[in-house]
Amino acid sequence: RHALGMRLEMWDALAAQLAPPPPVLRYDHRGQGGSAAVRAAYGINDLVDDAARVVREWGRGPVVFIGLSMGGLVGQGLAIRHPELVRGLLVANTAACFPEANRQGLVQRAEAVRAGGMPAIADAVLDRFLMPATRAEQPELAAAVRAHLMQADAAGYAEACLAIRDADWRSHLAQIRCPVQVVAGSADLGTPVALSQVVADGVAGVQLSLLPTAHLSVLEDARGFSAALGTLLKRLP
Repeated sequence: RHALGMRLEMWDALAAQLAPPPPVLRYDHRGQGGSAAVRAAYGINDLVDDAARVVREWGRGPVVFIGLSMGGLVGQGLAIRHPELVRGLLVANTAACFPEANRQGLVQRAEAVRAGGMPAIADAVLDRFLMPATRAEQPELAAAVRAHLMQADAAGYAEACLAIRDADWRSHLAQIRCPVQVVAGSADLGTPVALSQVVADGVAGVQLSLLPTAHLSVLEDARGFSAALGTLLKRLP
C-alpha cells in the first residue's frame, strides 16, 4: 500500500522482481490516486478498515501485506485489528507513532496544500522521498514521482496528513502474531531509522532490513526491497 501522495503504480518495480509472479493486489488509499475524492475527515482506523474490506472482497486472504510509509501504518493496523486477514507483514519507511515535530509538520503540510494546492509542497516532498543522487542520476524516476504528487487531490492529501498524524500503534504492536519484516532507509529524513526500529522492537521476532535509500525505498532499491520480502516469505508458516 502506497506512500502519502503516491499511487499504486509505486509498486511496479517490485512486482517486476517477483518470480514466479504471485497473485498481487494493489489499491489506492481513499482520496488518493484513482480512488474517489473525499472531503470528510477520517482516521487511521478508517484506512485500516478499507484495507480489510479490499482483502475480503478479493477473496484470497490471508495475505502478505506490504505497506510503505502511510501504507505501513495501515499494515500495522490491519495485523492488529484484523489478524485473520494477514499471513505476513512487510512495513517499510514507517513508524508506529510520529513524534510531536513530525505531527506538527503534517499539520503544516495539510495547511499548505489547502492554501496552495500540491505545487506548494511537491518539490519539498520530492527532496525527502528520493536521495539527491537518485534525483540526479534517475531524472525520469524523479519526474514520475513529482508527477504523481502533482496529480494528487489536494483535499484528499490534506485529510490523509491528519489521519496519519493521529496514528499510534505502539501499545498494540505486541498483539501482532504473524511474521513481520521491517524495512528502513539509511537516508530517510521523513521517517528516520529510529522510528522504524520502534516497530521492529515492538513485535516479537522481527527483523529490520536497512537499505541505502531515502523514503521511497522500493523505488530506489527494488532489489534490496525484494530481498527483504524474500526473507519474510521464507518465514511464513
